Amino acid sequence: MRRAGPPAHPVLLALLAGFLNGYAFVFGGEAALLANVPLLIALRHPQPAWRAALLGALVGFLGGVHIYGVLDYGWFLFWGFSLYTASQMVVYALLFRRLWGRFGPVTDLLLPAAIWTLTEWLRTIGPLCMPASYAGCIADVPWLRPSLALAPYLGGLGVSTLVALTQSVVFHGLFGDAKHRRPAAAGLAVVLLGGTFGLWHAPELGETPVEVAGVQGGLPNSVYAAARVDPAVSREVVRTYGELSAEAYRSGAALVAWPETAVRLPVLEVPDLAAKLLPPADARGVTLIAGLPIRENSGEERNSALVVGPGGVVTDRYHKVRLVPGHEALYTPGDAWHPVTTPVGPVGVLICLESVYPEIGRALTAAGAELLVVISNDAGFGRSPIAHHMTNRAIVQAVENGRWLLRVGQAGITTLIDPTGATHGRLDLFEHGVLRGTARRRADLTLYTRFGDWWMGVVALWLGVAVFRARRSAGPLSSP
Repeated sequence: MRRAGPPAHPVLLALLAGFLNGYAFVFGGEAALLANVPLLIALRHPQPAWRAALLGALVGFLGGVHIYGVLDYGWFLFWGFSLYTASQMVVYALLFRRLWGRFGPVTDLLLPAAIWTLTEWLRTIGPLCMPASYAGCIADVPWLRPSLALAPYLGGLGVSTLVALTQSVVFHGLFGDAKHRRPAAAGLAVVLLGGTFGLWHAPELGETPVEVAGVQGGLPNSVYAAARVDPAVSREVVRTYGELSAEAYRSGAALVAWPETAVRLPVLEVPDLAAKLLPPADARGVTLIAGLPIRENSGEERNSALVVGPGGVVTDRYHKVRLVPGHEALYTPGDAWHPVTTPVGPVGVLICLESVYPEIGRALTAAGAELLVVISNDAGFGRSPIAHHMTNRAIVQAVENGRWLLRVGQAGITTLIDPTGATHGRLDLFEHGVLRGTARRRADLTLYTRFGDWWMGVVALWLGVAVFRARRSAGPLSSP
């Protein structure tokens, strides 16, 4: 029995899937639960490989261009990111077209989740990759937060797999043949079980309290550009961070953090600047993690996080390792991810883009970090909602590694995140102020921190065997 012909408007279905993916990424994470269903409807009918690839590319490209805030970093990154997401969905569409309907209804149900998992995992590899995960989409959706409890065991990738499985359940439950109904019901049970896991299995929050404070200047990048040529604007930047920092030092916080490149002046080399900005000698018990660009004796410039104690004494430093391609070409990358030593214990610092890569938070935690701090400059995105997804990726980092995480943005978003993914306080975009809270140190390691995406080999092997079997059979697709 041959399937019915393709739907009348496969391009419209692909456009809808692209819109849902983009909307989920930057606006409403709930849309991720349905995002690829229209594409699966379009792909369930026999069609040439080039058409399937085109539909997938359309979905990925439209999902990518939702990140319009990247435009402020240049057209190269904007088009590069959009084409990159398109390439992911081309692989997704071609594998689904090749394998669906060949090996039975259970395999059919698992395919969308397995293919999405593989392609999302591939997006974490390489210097030009920009992970955009379903786990990040749903991290700030209150009724979906219990699903994040899987992250300490399977990483954020495991949470994304659950979301992709939900899409498959909807697709096969509504549009599959009668033989797909029972696997879809079983898949629904798995989704509900995984989604409620966190309701009775909350992680430990830690026992050793640490008072923390994040300083958010709320300044757009245009102010920093003007400060390069106008001394009055430069003095205003210094005044803003001087007043907010003084407030943070007086607040009783043991750990104060600035955002990435908060002050773009030679603070360490100018005593007057150091006196206005760094912890004074009488600020006992206060440590500042200062986001500053620095020039080393070798002449190399670094995007750095400095650990500064009372009296402006620098005791440790971390140089950003993963730089933004092109945009940070003036900086020399650091050599390795490592925690910095502070009086409150080892702290893992992730600088801006580094916070979206799961292996970086994992490496810092495995190396002994008992707290995580993300310092970021999201001002370049303007009011594009991509800043919210960047914050959501920090939420996933906190849950994956079982650590409290203080996120401090130059223009926002600044918040304190606990190991369940809940946030404590918030400074929104372009709001200036000091966020204070109580974090807790933890030294134990989650299963994900220990072993990473340990189960990805099984997924890749399963798909590889399926592709090999499909190539050997090379027969017509079975009927639905």
